[in-house]
Amino acid sequence: MKTRLLILIISLLCLPLHTIHSENMTSTGIVGNNVDAAANTCSYIKPFCSMLLYQGGQQPDDNGIATSEEYVSGSGGIYRIRIGRLTVYLPSGAPADKPLTTVLVIPGGGYMHVSAVNEGTNTAAFLLKQGYAVAVLTYRLPNKHEYIPIEDAVRAMNILRDSAAVWNLDEKHIGVMGFSAGGHLAASLLTKASIGAALPLPSGDDVRRARPDFGVLVYPVVSMDGTITHQGSCNNLLGDNPTNDKRLEWSAERNVTSQMPPCFIVACQDDKTVPVENSIRLYQSLTAAGVRASMIIVPEGGHGWGFTRDFPQRNLVEKALTEFLKEQSNDD
Repeated sequence: MKTRLLILIISLLCLPLHTIHSENMTSTGIVGNNVDAAANTCSYIKPFCSMLLYQGGQQPDDNGIATSEEYVSGSGGIYRIRIGRLTVYLPSGAPADKPLTTVLVIPGGGYMHVSAVNEGTNTAAFLLKQGYAVAVLTYRLPNKHEYIPIEDAVRAMNILRDSAAVWNLDEKHIGVMGFSAGGHLAASLLTKASIGAALPLPSGDDVRRARPDFGVLVYPVVSMDGTITHQGSCNNLLGDNPTNDKRLEWSAERNVTSQMPPCFIVACQDDKTVPVENSIRLYQSLTAAGVRASMIIVPEGGHGWGFTRDFPQRNLVEKALTEFLKEQSNDD
């Protein structure tokens, strides 16, 4: 009865996008050159729905961002996020008798903003063309409150599993794809949920049910090791002078276990923002733990290309990613 009630609540909360826009305008005060960029930044795809992560917009804790107004940059980056939400996309023409493999997309932005277009909606467009359901997470920015982003990631995964029957999702094939700092959040979800780590979660959220069934990490921040980390992401998550214990806790490569699902990692050798050593160390840890993993490192491309900017090896990367996703789908 409790599960049915939760599904009903989710279906009621998942309102048409324009309704959520109106609510967010009053509750979060989104401002900028293009308000619609906050949730719908691709004219050629339309979301099935957008919803707040927490009922009534009441967040379980405060990230301490002083202003109540979000700002959307001209490139679609969302700054000063205090209220988490989830935008769901369903592929058109999908057979009703076959539940959908689903990808939770977590854009990057150095834990300073969320790259809602380049690594969010444009990623959804790529995945929709291949027949996957997609949910793009607009997570609360940590502002040196380390557990806030992962609270939102756990909540998003719980929502997807709880609403599987309503949205025709395959509950056993729900994965995560993270970019840059969003890759760090995805890697943290993969490592912590796989072992049921103790997290300060809101009542009712289950970290073990949030374990993704597969992971895709794109030019990810992985480590908080000061020699290879992205310093901005580290500072925004942990503060300017984190202890060694905190660095260890949030270094995904140091927390890999055999319980983790298959992973796909892609990075560029010439990345000047997030050293490729982040990806290499994670792959080595996955291999040592016996976790099925694939990694592609291409010589050129830099950082932040998402599903917008072209680079010489894009076709190679997209082909390998497509094959990995097919392996993780419910076609077998």
